[in-house]
Amino acid sequence: MIDPVDTRLPVSEAVALKVQYSSRRRNCLGRLTTTTIRAVDGVDLTIRPGEAVALVGESGCGKSTLGRALLRLERVSEGAVRFAGSDLTGLSEAILRPIRRNMQMVFQDPFSSLNPRMQIGETLAEPLLVHGLASKAEARARVAEILQIVGLDPAVAGRHPHAFSGGQRQRIAIARAVIARPKFVVADEPISALDISVQAQILDLFEDLKERFALTYLFISHDLAVVRHIADRVAVMYLGRIVEEGSPESVFDNPLHPYTQALLAAVPSPDPVRERSRPNPVLRGEPPSPATAVTGCRFRGRCAHAMPVCAMADPALARGADGTHAVACFLHHQ
Repeated sequence: MIDPVDTRLPVSEAVALKVQYSSRRRNCLGRLTTTTIRAVDGVDLTIRPGEAVALVGESGCGKSTLGRALLRLERVSEGAVRFAGSDLTGLSEAILRPIRRNMQMVFQDPFSSLNPRMQIGETLAEPLLVHGLASKAEARARVAEILQIVGLDPAVAGRHPHAFSGGQRQRIAIARAVIARPKFVVADEPISALDISVQAQILDLFEDLKERFALTYLFISHDLAVVRHIADRVAVMYLGRIVEEGSPESVFDNPLHPYTQALLAAVPSPDPVRERSRPNPVLRGEPPSPATAVTGCRFRGRCAHAMPVCAMADPALARGADGTHAVACFLHHQ
């Protein structure tokens, strides 16, 4: 029996997790070839109760796939996904269905994540009714309550999504994710499609809901400035692997992996004097395709510090003396 309230257990875990896709197509000679896409390639990640873990990296590095795999929205190729200590990897959809009320997702695009044919009240009541958490009358009261909590007038429950702005739609999507009182929420780039003026409000809402409902978050983003203020822990992902992990202070103030250093160097500074004096980003070239098998360190082709050993082995994610800051780089391995 899954007990998502047990604070002794991690809320969500990935153990040597791999998610791969195979595609078949004909080459120029008419022969069928099979290509394997290694979207997530051996990730270990533990998310503890009450944590907000930020997952950052370039587009295409596997962040969204990892988030969806933790919710069992993607098929796991190898490894395991655990929720509150229970292995979800091989469970059928029928068995997963009652568990899903405790695992929810906020999608990136607020314009496509809501059903345009359903009224907002119907959309928000659906999780309660599907999981048998409330009668229709109770659901209407819960809908009114959650709309107020996310900063909307309960009177808008009878409107359709087209009547709302992008920021309002994202508030509705967040309300849908938390109305069933889940324990774990994956927020996949939840503010990237919003105006700058609205982003701070949505981030404040996430923090308020975290405290109000004791939520645990995986917050996926490519915006390093955002995650510094919302995350309890930061994991940096590159080409299907986590290459650095630690507290926001340790990762941002003392980045160890050359990839993390390059990401931070690419963030513009609002101070023009500091902007002119800071070093240029050391990141060069493009990341290899996830369809290409890589030997050795997957970052070595873009790294200014590559050594012969980097071509021979892929460095493991190893923790330092403090036990909290981890990095997968031979520059910092004994």
